[in-house]
Amino acid sequence: MTGDPLHTRLCEEYGAEYPIVAFAHTRDVTVAASNAGGIGVLGASTHTVEEMRADIKWIKERVGDRPYGVDITIPSSYVRGNQEELEAQIPQGHRDWVEQLMRDNDIPDPKGPPPEDVRLRGLRDTRTKLEIMMEERIPIFASGLGSPAFILDEMHDAGVKVWGLIGLARQARRELEAGLDLLIAQGQDSAGHTGRIGTFSIVPEVVELAREFDTPILAAGGVTTGRHIVAALTLGAVGVWTGTMWQATHESATEMWAKQKLLDAKAQDAWVSTAGDGKRSRGVRNRYVESWESADAPQHLPMPLQGLLNNNLRQAIDEHELRDWQGVAAGQGVGFIREIKPVRQVILDLIEEAYDAIEAMQLGPA
Repeated sequence: MTGDPLHTRLCEEYGAEYPIVAFAHTRDVTVAASNAGGIGVLGASTHTVEEMRADIKWIKERVGDRPYGVDITIPSSYVRGNQEELEAQIPQGHRDWVEQLMRDNDIPDPKGPPPEDVRLRGLRDTRTKLEIMMEERIPIFASGLGSPAFILDEMHDAGVKVWGLIGLARQARRELEAGLDLLIAQGQDSAGHTGRIGTFSIVPEVVELAREFDTPILAAGGVTTGRHIVAALTLGAVGVWTGTMWQATHESATEMWAKQKLLDAKAQDAWVSTAGDGKRSRGVRNRYVESWESADAPQHLPMPLQGLLNNNLRQAIDEHELRDWQGVAAGQGVGFIREIKPVRQVILDLIEEAYDAIEAMQLGPA
């Protein structure tokens, strides 16, 4: 171990230069982050099987022996069944309310037939995707939702490290006892699916639990600056898991309107709602979320019924480019995103800010 405070156990064990994990849905971001000294993780839950296989091969060709990973969700609590069975469970009153919402707001019908529901496809394809990861012997598999303990031995046999993202101490203990290689302690400050405990509370709690297992912990949730990185290390984490900021990079496939929403947003604009798919998720506030929070809105349905109910509405919003109604995932650190930069520059800026913060602490108050 070196005397460099930013060269942590994560760097030692995974071969990264910096203790920064960059989660993104764009393969170009994954490659750029790994090649810049971090660890890029591709979010592939909404990928088709073919897309995920192609992206893994593409990434492997470009990162060499640098570390990278793939993330998919394995939700443990959701309503099961095929699409026809699930559709039948949606109350007619909910359907009537959505139709009335579209009429009241002059939202046109979708232009064409609905595409396949990506959430149902993701659940259906989970096992195949896990097998692809093992066949390709990717360095890291991260489970963004749900416990990957059931696949741990198979992954290890294939040489794949397994990470689990948790939001509660009881989840952490189960995954520590199962023998996962690393846990990501995610506070509710985070973008996308999130829990109810703040980052500054969940991280030290999980770090303390992990001591008896000698398992490294990453901090997640609102991490957007070098000061956040130093704070995470001080709390006992070996690095940070980051997401929101990578959408606002040159390499990201995020559309420009969504990047602009990130640039314009403040911390208070990053709202949590179950209106998207039935599970708590944080993103930039928009008219879709506001409508589902209105006094006359019906109770949100469990996953995946809520997503199925809104498929027609969401399709219409996207096809007709109703920007006020469109959302973008964002954590509460979104207010620190002020310009669109290359991934490498983001990482270098984070590291420079982190060293400045460390130096300031060593010098003490002015």
